[in-house]
Amino acid sequence: MKRLHPLTPLAPLTAAVALCAALATAAHAQDDEPLLPQQFGAATVVNGGAGLDEAAAIKRMAGHYPLRIVFSQRNGDYEVADSLQVMRGGERVAEVPDAGPWLLVDLPPGRYTLRGDFGGRMEQREVTIGRGGQTVHWVRGGAQG
Repeated sequence: MKRLHPLTPLAPLTAAVALCAALATAAHAQDDEPLLPQQFGAATVVNGGAGLDEAAAIKRMAGHYPLRIVFSQRNGDYEVADSLQVMRGGERVAEVPDAGPWLLVDLPPGRYTLRGDFGGRMEQREVTIGRGGQTVHWVRGGAQG
């Protein structure tokens, strides 16, 4: 018969430390996961950027997307639209829920109307995407740049 050794007083503490380390590693792995493009209607979109790591990841990907949108308030704080509609010629191409604060959109060149819903208040921007793409700095209540 095999004899079991009694637990030392530090065994529960050692187990708790190991569990905390495993949980921290799992949480860190989730933070490091890349932002993945999603399909919204006819557009492929990368949406996010609220945290520093996500914002940095989106900035690295921005050159691969012809439409880049950054939502902010007049005081410089980032903003998230309840939804963003992308229209072309009166037809809705895509609708993105919880859009921003950074949004990368893969669309063909052309003229588009962007309609953002911010807490029931609608704002609209016109944008033309050319060969080099277009970046829209959407300042709530202000002009695009």
